[in-house]
Amino acid sequence: MPALKLVTSRPLPDADIASLADEVAAFLLPMNENFNSASTQLCHAVGKIETIVNALGEVTGMLDGGVGSDAISGLHNAAISLLNVRDTVHQRSGEIASLHEASREIRTSIGEVQRCLQVLDIYGMNVKITASGLAQFMDFADAMRVKLGQGEQDLRGLEHMLEALAKSLHDMGRNDRLLDLECSRVFPQVPDALLQGAADLQAHQGNLGQMARLVSATATAIQTELHGAISAIQIGDRVRQRFEHVQKGLGLIEGAVTGKVIALENAQPALAVLAALSDAATAEYVHETAELAASVMRLRAQCDRLGDLAPAGSDEGDIDILGRIEASVGEARAMLGQLGRANSEGMATLAFILETVEEVTRRARSIAMLRLDVQYMAINIGLSCRTAQGVGRPVMVIANEIRTYSERLDAIAETILKTQDHLSGPCHRLQERSSENAAASGELLARFLATIADCNQAGRTAMAMVVAEAQELRAHLASAMSLLEEAAATGKSMRAMCDNLRAITGGDASTEPGTVAAIQAILKQLACTYTMADERDVHNRSLGEGYAGIATAPDGQGFEATTDDDDDDGLF
Repeated sequence: MPALKLVTSRPLPDADIASLADEVAAFLLPMNENFNSASTQLCHAVGKIETIVNALGEVTGMLDGGVGSDAISGLHNAAISLLNVRDTVHQRSGEIASLHEASREIRTSIGEVQRCLQVLDIYGMNVKITASGLAQFMDFADAMRVKLGQGEQDLRGLEHMLEALAKSLHDMGRNDRLLDLECSRVFPQVPDALLQGAADLQAHQGNLGQMARLVSATATAIQTELHGAISAIQIGDRVRQRFEHVQKGLGLIEGAVTGKVIALENAQPALAVLAALSDAATAEYVHETAELAASVMRLRAQCDRLGDLAPAGSDEGDIDILGRIEASVGEARAMLGQLGRANSEGMATLAFILETVEEVTRRARSIAMLRLDVQYMAINIGLSCRTAQGVGRPVMVIANEIRTYSERLDAIAETILKTQDHLSGPCHRLQERSSENAAASGELLARFLATIADCNQAGRTAMAMVVAEAQELRAHLASAMSLLEEAAATGKSMRAMCDNLRAITGGDASTEPGTVAAIQAILKQLACTYTMADERDVHNRSLGEGYAGIATAPDGQGFEATTDDDDDDGLF
């Protein structure tokens, strides 16, 4: 059992319990309106700060490893590529010369193959003539002539490809010479200017990103403080509920007195509980509203920092840098156009070279197969000569010559296969260099600059929005502060009501069983209205001698609790 509180006797002044209830109603209504309005202003402030945080998050995402960072890296790589263009052109000239030489070697080998085929065709005719029309020799000669005709046709197709390749290589060299001429007009000043511009932009965006992160950190701190203020502003709702319970208690006492269940002077135990509840609610209200006002003051100070953190002159900085870069790109426009043409035609030529290499390989293998066919025919002719009377020996001589030329075809085919490596090697090296030059196309540079401009514009827009939103944020907080100041003034009315209630709380507590039972019933009904656990603690601490406390825990341990109390306390 808790310690029982002894109440001293003193005269009970005349008082009107109904007027006390009116006092409570008089300050609850404006207090509730002030807190509701302040809560609305703080919710608006939360919306503003969330907008700021989200916008700054997008900006830092773009500048820190996002599209803005990628574009600046691309611009830097393009400048490096431009610096290397002349070296690439000179290296490519050497590769083109190697390709020309390899192409000439293959064409020479093709000429040798064609001469071999012509000689073999003559030998085929000689076989027919020498064999005097013998069927087995005629068939061999005709079959060989067909094979030789197919080989001749394949060689003509390959020769056309090599002629086209020579023209493509000539055009490629001409484009490179023009490119080298254009480079001489803008080197090295334009690539150097692009490199410097990329470095300046990177530094500028780094500063902008750092500023955005700093402002974002401040905004996040404001956001956290705001959520705390939103939570703290619920003090208005808690205190309203507490005083509504006091109103309920006053109404119960007034009803009992009016109904002559008890006399006013005997209501002291119930009035003491109400006075204690009022004092506790007032003390909490005064303390929490002061804390809340201090929190809002801190918020206003932090909001002032948001505007101060906006970077000065950021608009002019990146616009000037971008202008210089665009001017440099304009100076190099002719070179970039020629570079684009050289790369485009170069890639087409490289594709054609690879196609030619494949075709050379295929035709070289066809020549090797033709050599086998001719050699087999020569062997078969030689075998037929053994059974041929009269013509066998002279035809055998021709067959031996055919075999000799077939071996020569094999040697030429091997030479062609080796020479085609001289085509594929330079071709692959040129492909690698062409992919490096692709970073410096005029279209790609324009895209990088557009992306950088968009990112910087987004950054400027976000920072301008921070300033504008911070102004509105301060306005909402100022309104909330004004409303909370008005609400804080309500504490005086609460104290006055508490003083008036204490003034009528006096006299000896009646021990008459009927009166005690009536007071206990009032206290029980009052307890059923409680919505907060600490109200029950205050209730029990302020009880007079002979009155049962209420449960402050679901199991009701330590108090003589009713079932109703247990059900009510299950919420806490």
